[in-house]
Amino acid sequence: MPSMHYTKLGWTDLSVSVIALGCAQFSEQFSKTQKSEADMLAILRRALDLGINLWDTAPSYGNGVSETIVGKAIQGCRDQVVLATKIKYGHTTPEAVERSCEESLRRLHTDYIDVLQVHWPAEQVLNEQTLIGLWRLVQTGKVRYAGVSNFNQDQMEQAASICPIISNQLPYALVWRYDEPLIRYCGASRKIGVLAYSPLGEGILTGRYDEQTIFPPHDVRNHCVFFKPAVRPLALKVTDAARQVGERYGLTPAQVAITWTAHQPGISSVIVGSSSVPQLEQNAAAVSIQMDKEDEALLAAASDEYMAKAPRYRTMWEK
Repeated sequence: MPSMHYTKLGWTDLSVSVIALGCAQFSEQFSKTQKSEADMLAILRRALDLGINLWDTAPSYGNGVSETIVGKAIQGCRDQVVLATKIKYGHTTPEAVERSCEESLRRLHTDYIDVLQVHWPAEQVLNEQTLIGLWRLVQTGKVRYAGVSNFNQDQMEQAASICPIISNQLPYALVWRYDEPLIRYCGASRKIGVLAYSPLGEGILTGRYDEQTIFPPHDVRNHCVFFKPAVRPLALKVTDAARQVGERYGLTPAQVAITWTAHQPGISSVIVGSSSVPQLEQNAAAVSIQMDKEDEALLAAASDEYMAKAPRYRTMWEK
């Protein structure tokens, strides 16, 4: 198995793996396959074996279930994990932010969080109060660094004026490049790391689906823009390009999509979920891939065509 690569997150000396483990799938709400607690713990422990030290979770993932599983996995190895979680939805006062943090600390069985993030921005006044609460937690030592998620440039500037921010978590993939100016701003202007999530476009870039694929009524992908009738054929052309490139290297389309994302300017780490240990190992192996310029150009052309033709949505999920 290729060795993991690491980078410094934002303006700090915090060393994080360029592949991060997304832990949303450790809850029934976000999981596409049923997993036992033993299965989930096996994925987490194998991640550490592979050198994946950045784990991203949130209270909203299964109403605390994901944090609870992560908390069990880090026992005996807490100092080897860079633990990132988020403030609970709706907790927008300093007091509520502190309560959310205390609840996360209990579920995670730890006395500090490496990176505590604002999950989604709110109105300006509420953002300010949330960030004041977050800064207080950093000052107490319960939180090492403050981060945000899904913040635009104006919101980033407001956040940075209240609390030192280490990272912004943003969606980014071959089929979702709308935030590239913001990614450049974070890196070049603010020295803030970018944690890229949904690098597989909610699964459209894995190569497992075609235009005839139908999901069960409760499946979250029914609300994903990439699977909408007007978008899916266009997105699948990008998947075909990833498959074509992968065939030259003995790689899956998913591995190609992950490595493309990881190598884009301004990206600190790519958050990828894994439903099994073999899938985790495949994802981790993506860090060692070095594509030649011809293949990078092929992917860029396919992505550019998609971005020019596909309808633009506000988020990846639209009912």
